[in-house]
Amino acid sequence: MRAAVMPGVEEIEIIEVPTLEVGEDEVLVRVKAVGICTWEQKFYAGQYGGFPFIGGHEISGIVEKVGSKVSQELAIGDKVVVASLTRCGECYYCRRGYDNQCENAIDVEKVPGYSGPAGFAEYFVAKGYEVYKISDEIDFAVGTLAEPLACVNHSIDMGKLEIGDYTLILGGGVMGLLHIFLAKEKGATVIVSEPDSARRQNALKLGADHGIDPISENIVESINEITLGRGVDVVFFTAGGEKAIEDGINCLNIRGRLVIYGSTKPSDLITLDPKIFHYNEITITGVTKHTKETFRKAAEIISNNRLPFESLISEKYPFEEIKKAFERSKDMSTYRVIVEL
Repeated sequence: MRAAVMPGVEEIEIIEVPTLEVGEDEVLVRVKAVGICTWEQKFYAGQYGGFPFIGGHEISGIVEKVGSKVSQELAIGDKVVVASLTRCGECYYCRRGYDNQCENAIDVEKVPGYSGPAGFAEYFVAKGYEVYKISDEIDFAVGTLAEPLACVNHSIDMGKLEIGDYTLILGGGVMGLLHIFLAKEKGATVIVSEPDSARRQNALKLGADHGIDPISENIVESINEITLGRGVDVVFFTAGGEKAIEDGINCLNIRGRLVIYGSTKPSDLITLDPKIFHYNEITITGVTKHTKETFRKAAEIISNNRLPFESLISEKYPFEEIKKAFERSKDMSTYRVIVEL
């Protein structure tokens, strides 16, 4: 089968790799669309190492073969999305329901000799529990959003967002917009902080109630004006570094919660006065990956086809033009760039 391999920084080529074997508890998925995530972009740019590398973990496709010991009802031709994360199901954290923190999770080499999830290929072998059916009416490109949506579901759950809450979302990229979609579904008043004017205006168009430019405006003063001086109940950090995190903390109300969703650099260090925990009873937490349950919910939300997910798909490229797709994904004018097979 063909796979798109990164042999080095800003290099990507399509090569022939061995045909995948399918175990009794596994499903062979014919890949139809894969999203280019920031994580893959960082490999492409050389911010991460581990070459040769095969990226691709936001996967949508069609069932090609079902192992004899796969429990769920899957049939050849079913449209599916894939949660490509190993979970043992037996460790302390899996048994507590924190399967995103599985103690025995390992990066399996899907293609021998190559690191990475290997979704940028014609076929993908997944464990039965990693495969979720979606509606036949859903475009494959939209299906690729199930994986990031599952991660955002986890973030919303950790933030304990409730109807009537005020929430501040730091960043108006793909992850910020997905937070906006789900926060509005929860019945919250949504404020987005985004320095890029076009992205800020798009966030307002797609559901945010208020938009703040953190460069030209004092974000704390703006939040206090919107919330009558109380601050927000929940802050979701999706981008912006240490300054955004510090602003988010200063925007919390009594018993407010900050969820650190987005990645940070080693230099993104903050200093906190412990009195804000003592007197304001705030909570700062974080999230990583997704759980089986948040992925199940993502597949259901995608299948319901009620939210404007199509607005997040900026451009689509055939598999043969994957290098061009990666170059375009670096442009701030794009949200998700999709590779189609």
